[in-house]
Amino acid sequence: MQRREFLGRMGQCLIGAYVEVHNKSAETRKSVQPVQFVSWGGIGSPNRVKGAASLGIDTHRLPLSPWPNAQGEYDFQAAAIYLPLLKRFGLKTVVSIFSHGVPDWFWQKYPDTKPKNAQGEHGTWAGSIWSPQVHVEVLKGIQEIIAYLSRHELLHLVDGVEVGVGMEGQLSYLWGSFWAFDPYALMAYRYFLRGRFPSIKYLNTMWGTRYVEFADILPPLRYEQTAACRTFLDFYRQSILETAEAWSGAVATRFQPKSWVWLSHFIAPDQRPYAARYPEYYLCHLHRLGRADVAIVSVVPGWQTRQEVDGLRRLGLRTIGEWDITPTPNRQLQQAQLAWDLGCDGLFVGVLENLMDEQGHLNEVGSTTQRIIEQWRSGKRPV
Repeated sequence: MQRREFLGRMGQCLIGAYVEVHNKSAETRKSVQPVQFVSWGGIGSPNRVKGAASLGIDTHRLPLSPWPNAQGEYDFQAAAIYLPLLKRFGLKTVVSIFSHGVPDWFWQKYPDTKPKNAQGEHGTWAGSIWSPQVHVEVLKGIQEIIAYLSRHELLHLVDGVEVGVGMEGQLSYLWGSFWAFDPYALMAYRYFLRGRFPSIKYLNTMWGTRYVEFADILPPLRYEQTAACRTFLDFYRQSILETAEAWSGAVATRFQPKSWVWLSHFIAPDQRPYAARYPEYYLCHLHRLGRADVAIVSVVPGWQTRQEVDGLRRLGLRTIGEWDITPTPNRQLQQAQLAWDLGCDGLFVGVLENLMDEQGHLNEVGSTTQRIIEQWRSGKRPV
């Protein structure tokens, strides 16, 4: 049973009121725009846009929050300031929907929407993706973003869209624990189990357990190679995928960007079940919907293999390697070499504030980045 059906039957959040899913075949998908050297952030100074263009950055991810303040007011002024400027200097712009930046007023109003683990710890790295209240606010905010851009005649300046889902906007939970013990997660998991197993007796037979009813079942405390853990992992990662489908669908019904960008890191194998970091699983499904063109992937040593990155490229995705958002010169070179060796198509270079001053003059990190880009574009491994 899918989570979106669960939410609808609860009568609290009818996702269908906000989203219509439109599938597109491989034949009708748009061609991917050339994204290669990517920055992110609020920029802070218009001079940095010119500086970014001069050092070779071709794409900027501009964060816009779908969350209003406590008075219900949205702030999208950065779009009005920087979208025209980025286009003027020849940079492609990806609107990065910053859905994980949940404001304090929301936590105070809905404290049970915080992700919760088995130890009773609550996370504030994103809202619970099983919470109807989280979905209502994010979907409404996405509507407001698109309406604002349209109303101010800015939509034509948007080249791509990135929809943040979980921790740091990634297709991911926080690692270290399973974060599915909040009340909405527990209801959704048990609903999922009722849809998968015709009876509690049948579940017990398949799992080798002795539960009396579905309401007794909790998520596992740790991942083990058991039927119960494998079933939970199906639910855990399916929940991320369905959230990505729903939230990107809220964009797709109103605007079709040239590129869909997703932040989908790998992680060390022993942490993958906890973080549910399975980029190929998510991006394969999203690509079939026509909503995945660029994958920003990790390059952290030990987190991924060349074969895994190649798997994403075989889907038809451009892969952009990322590690540090504010690297030192040495770290910038290191992550560029790692991205190159993994076969990535490009590099995430971090926030512009870390590359140059307010006047757009490059610092040491910026100069190192400029050299890396020049070498990469000439077909040479950065040194």
